[in-house]
Amino acid sequence: MCGSCERGFTLMEVLVALIILSGAFTVLLEVLSRAAENYGRAEKTFRDVLILDGKLKLGDYEGLEVRRRSLPDFPKVKEITYSYGEIYFVEYELK
Repeated sequence: MCGSCERGFTLMEVLVALIILSGAFTVLLEVLSRAAENYGRAEKTFRDVLILDGKLKLGDYEGLEVRRRSLPDFPKVKEITYSYGEIYFVEYELK
């Protein structure tokens, strides 16, 4: 074997590989960060849905925002909106 035929990576190849890896890790961390934010929002929404559903089933309207209104186009129908946080449930009643 000749001494000048050694195999290996040049410094430039190693630097390019490190730059590519750092870019990939940056993208991965950004994706994981957004996933954590979305999970937190979904968890809060789900919790609010459970609370609103439980309160409506028990007839406990304390802590809920309740709005009643008549529909102008349908005078015999009354709309009742129950909301908790960002979640709302709409019920329609005949007068």
